[in-house]
Amino acid sequence: MNIVMTFLRQLLATVCGIVIPRVMIGAFGSTVYGATTSIAQFLSYIALLEGGIGSVARGALYGPLAEKNDQKISNVLGEIKRFFRNIGIVFAVYTLVLAVFYYDLADIRAFGRGYTFGLVLAISLSTFANYMVGLPNLTLLNADQKQYLSELTVALTNLLNTACIILLATGGADVLTVKLVSSIVFIVRPVVYAYYVKKNYKLLKPQEDREALNQKWAGFGQHIAYFLHTNTDIVLLTLLADLKIVAVYSVYRLVATSLWNIAGSFSGGMEAAFGEMIARSEQDRLCRSYGYYKALLTLVSVTSFSAAIALIVPFIRLYTAGVTDADYIHPLFGVLVLLSEGINCLVLPCSGLPIAANQLKRSRWGSYCEALINISLSLVLIWWDPLLGVAIGTLVATIFKGIFYIRYSAVHILHCKVWKPLLRFFATVLAIVSIGVAGMLLLQKAAISSFIVWGMWGVVVFFAAAILALAVCRVMYPAEFGEVLHALARKLHLKKDR
Repeated sequence: MNIVMTFLRQLLATVCGIVIPRVMIGAFGSTVYGATTSIAQFLSYIALLEGGIGSVARGALYGPLAEKNDQKISNVLGEIKRFFRNIGIVFAVYTLVLAVFYYDLADIRAFGRGYTFGLVLAISLSTFANYMVGLPNLTLLNADQKQYLSELTVALTNLLNTACIILLATGGADVLTVKLVSSIVFIVRPVVYAYYVKKNYKLLKPQEDREALNQKWAGFGQHIAYFLHTNTDIVLLTLLADLKIVAVYSVYRLVATSLWNIAGSFSGGMEAAFGEMIARSEQDRLCRSYGYYKALLTLVSVTSFSAAIALIVPFIRLYTAGVTDADYIHPLFGVLVLLSEGINCLVLPCSGLPIAANQLKRSRWGSYCEALINISLSLVLIWWDPLLGVAIGTLVATIFKGIFYIRYSAVHILHCKVWKPLLRFFATVLAIVSIGVAGMLLLQKAAISSFIVWGMWGVVVFFAAAILALAVCRVMYPAEFGEVLHALARKLHLKKDR
C-alpha cells in the first residue's frame, strides 16, 4: 500500500510540478518565478536546525512500535513535538529577518520592498504550520508503516493547490495572492495528520525521556548532506549569479527531482519494514528483502533516468517555447543533474539502512564529507560556469555518498562482501550514462514539434530503455530475478491447477 500510494502520489506531483512553473513563468516571467523559488529555498535553510531529527525519531520508534509499547511511543512523540515547536519559534523569527533583508540580498527589482516583505511571509505560512503541528505526527505515521495515509493527503492537497494556482495566475491575480492561497491549502496537511493520530493511537501522557533522541547530533551530518544536495545550488546561484539562471536551474531540477520522486516511490515504507526486521533480529529476511528491493530499484532507476537523459532537451524546448528572457537549452547540464538524481535513487536502499538500524552516529562521517565536497567544489566551479559548476559539485558529492553507504551497509548491517555491490553500483551508473547519451544522440535528428510527438518518442525511448535495463539487471542480479520468475511461475501453475 505504501509503495502503490507513493507511486501514484509522485505521478500526480510530477504532473502538477511540471504545470505550475510553466504557468508561473508564463504569467509573471522568469525573474519573478526565480524570486519565488529563491525565497522558498532561503526559508528552507532553517531546516538545518532540524538536525536530522526525523530519521533519528523514526529509528527510535521502530522498536516501541514493534513491541506495541504505548508509553515509550508517547515519550518519543513528546520529545519530537517539543523539538519541532522550538524550531517553529526560531523559524518565525528567521522569516521576519529574511522578509526585511531579502529585497536587498537578492537585488530584486521586480516589485517593491513592502511587496517583497509580504511575499516572504506568505510563502512561509505552510512551513510554520508544519513545524508546529505536522512533522511530529507525520514521523509517527511513517515509522508505523502508514505512509500511504500521508501520501493520500499530499496528493489531494497538491491537486487542489495546482488548480488554485492555475485559476489565480491565469485569471490576473498577482503573485502574492497566488502564494498566499497556496500556503493556506498546504496548511490542511498538518491538520489532517493531527486528527488521524489523535483518533487512532493510544497516546499516554509523555514522560520526559532525554535518551529517546540521543542520536540527534549524529543525525545532523546526514541531514546537512541531504539539505545541501537540495538547497545549496539555488542559494549559490542567487548570491553569485542572477535570478534568471536560478529559473533555468529550477526547471531542470524540477524534472530531475520529479523523476527521482517517481522512481523513489518504489521505496515507500521500505525503511520502516527494514527497521522492523532489524528490531526483530531477522537477518536472513533482511538480506533477502534488501536484495529484491535493490534489484527492483536498479531496474526502475536505469530505465527512468536513461530515458530522461535522452528526452530532456526536446522537452525543455517545448516547455519553454515562447519564453525569450533566458536561455533554457543546456544539454550537458541536464545530463549531469539527471545522473546525480539517478545515483541518489540507486543509493536509497543502503543510505536508509543506518536509519533503520538506528546507527546514524556510526555512519555520520559519510554525510559530513558529502556536504564538504558538495559546497567546496560548487563554490570553486561556479566561477568557471554557474550551472555546470554547481551540477559537477553535486554529482561528485553524490558519487562519494554512494560509495560510502554501499560499503557501510555491506560491512556493518548486511554482513556481506563489499566488492560485489560496489561493482554493481559503477556498472549501473555506466549503464544510465551509456543508454541515455545514446538516446540523446539519436533524438538530435528527430523533428519533435509538439508534446504529442514528444510523447510518442517518449514511449519508444522508455520501452527501449526498459529492455536494456532489464538485460543489465538480469546480469547483475541473477539470483534475485531467478527467484522472482520462479515464484511467478509457481503462482501461475497453482492457478492453472485450480
